[in-house]
Amino acid sequence: MRILYIFLFLGVAFVLYLSWQPNYDFKHLWFMPTWLTRWTDDHANGNLRTAVPFVFMGFAGGILPTPHHRPLYRWFVIWLILVAVVIVAEAGQLLIPTRFFSFEDIGWGATGAFAGLCTGVLTRFLLEKTRLLNK
Repeated sequence: MRILYIFLFLGVAFVLYLSWQPNYDFKHLWFMPTWLTRWTDDHANGNLRTAVPFVFMGFAGGILPTPHHRPLYRWFVIWLILVAVVIVAEAGQLLIPTRFFSFEDIGWGATGAFAGLCTGVLTRFLLEKTRLLNK
């Protein structure tokens, strides 16, 4: 399960890196594939693109094992941490003259994290019920 923690750490680092780029568009980033930058740089997807990495991080957080008897509390804390990450990412943009703070991005990030977390929790529950995942 350490791989999930590493995935979460790398996801947070990636979100902060992309959020603090001086350019809003990603086409200038050498590692981004063209098909992805066409979608991310379309301003119709501007706020939605904030949700995408948080869906994956929420899923990773939801599938993490819960060793104690209060899993809802743990999942809520994971969601709050992911919301804090999107708030920090947006607040950091206040220091970049070419970027701007957006409450909509915070909402999309929180929604993406919640959707991913719910999907991860459901996946973990189904895997445990079918005995494909041992505790």
